[in-house]
Amino acid sequence: MNQAERQRSWGWMIVLYIFLAGLGGGTFLFSFILLFWGKYESVARIGALIGPLVVLFASMMLLLDLGSPAKAYRLFTTPKTLMSSWMTRGAWILTGFIVLGLAYALPAFSFFSWLPWSQASLFGKVIGFAAGLLSLIVPIYPGLLLGVIKSIPLWNTSALPPIFFLSGLDTGIAILVLLSVFLPSEIDAAGFHLLGTVDIVLIALLIIAVFAYLEIVRQSGKTAAASVQLLKTPLFIGGVIIAGMILPLVLLIISVSLSEIQSIRILDGITGVLILAGALLLRFSVVTSGIRRTLEL
Repeated sequence: MNQAERQRSWGWMIVLYIFLAGLGGGTFLFSFILLFWGKYESVARIGALIGPLVVLFASMMLLLDLGSPAKAYRLFTTPKTLMSSWMTRGAWILTGFIVLGLAYALPAFSFFSWLPWSQASLFGKVIGFAAGLLSLIVPIYPGLLLGVIKSIPLWNTSALPPIFFLSGLDTGIAILVLLSVFLPSEIDAAGFHLLGTVDIVLIALLIIAVFAYLEIVRQSGKTAAASVQLLKTPLFIGGVIIAGMILPLVLLIISVSLSEIQSIRILDGITGVLILAGALLLRFSVVTSGIRRTLEL
């Protein structure tokens, strides 16, 4: 077997795109749910705006990394590739989410009060539901995009998109929690407990998904096993698994058992930072540990 070499084509720009896309989709989804329920609206309005703006920024980074942003229009003018290219599908999905997400979020701010609809209107709710549906796809899409690269078995597996999906939702909750820390009058202990309980479930599912992913890939051949060995670095084990998942899970379990709001804010604020850092390192580890199948030639 040849010496394992990581892929060099995709680097930090792609890592940040994958991270921010998941974060934006997750933040909008939970913000929309809170607004629909009429809960913690000050935080949710900001979150609903952050979501599409972050995805817009992430999409620009993806185009820059691909090297020809001026030719991006071709993704929208070749409909025959819509059924065969995840790049084309993704362009439509991301654009649709950005447009609909902004159309839903902006009327909540006084500068855009001239818009002829509101979040509470029927038209606004329809836009919000459509953007919410797309926000479920946005975190998954990077995993599908990586998955079509058959020469890198660490990516070419159906076990990867669920990880990006769960991690994207996890980071969305983290953003709302951090917003709540900076808006202390908005969310009470019950609100933190609600977000914390949802996040506990997400992190538990994410831990299961990550270990299942590692085992599935490890058994997929020599190249895949070599990728898993590259993936299992102190950065991944310590930064992603322990600091980014297990420690936040423990802190959240402690937090939901407390009633003193200041202690809850401190614990949840620390948890939010750890989740975001761990999610970024997760993407970095997966992207940089990809090995091409030349090992099996």
